[in-house]
Amino acid sequence: MEITSDVILKGAPWYQATERLSDIFATRTNYSLFMLSAAIGIMYDQRIAVFEEDDLSQAPRYIARNVILTHDDGKLDIYFQSAILSTATVDLSEEERLKLAFGESKEFNKIDFLTQFANFGVTKLVSLIGSTPLETMDNIYNFLTTVTKDNNFMIKDNDFDLLDIEISEDLLFDD
Repeated sequence: MEITSDVILKGAPWYQATERLSDIFATRTNYSLFMLSAAIGIMYDQRIAVFEEDDLSQAPRYIARNVILTHDDGKLDIYFQSAILSTATVDLSEEERLKLAFGESKEFNKIDFLTQFANFGVTKLVSLIGSTPLETMDNIYNFLTTVTKDNNFMIKDNDFDLLDIEISEDLLFDD
């Protein structure tokens, strides 16, 4: 993926995440938060195009192009391919998805597309912020553990919707 400019992270959730999570994500804070947030957004298959600008004093955050070029090692290409091939948030044919995922199209802004997934993901991270860094780390750890062990029913519900299968609520949750 060709990166020609800095990535701009606008909105209150990005401001809050970079301010409150900088102790936990100490090196390359904005880049690390973007990558984790994009992965979460892709996993949930949810995008937020832009956040409402409710406080102009919260300056946008940036990921410098050289930071991405130095540390990416093709990760953004894999993220984009996963997102474009699996998302239900865009109406594209399989052929169009394959061309975008593996072609050299310059008309489609891949970074903006990934940023929309990251915008959703950062809202999840912000919801995990606790009153102390230790509590926040524990919340993030528990969230990621739940997701990676396939115990996140928020995601499973979405999968059932895509399959057009009706699932009884008492089958999903044990009392």
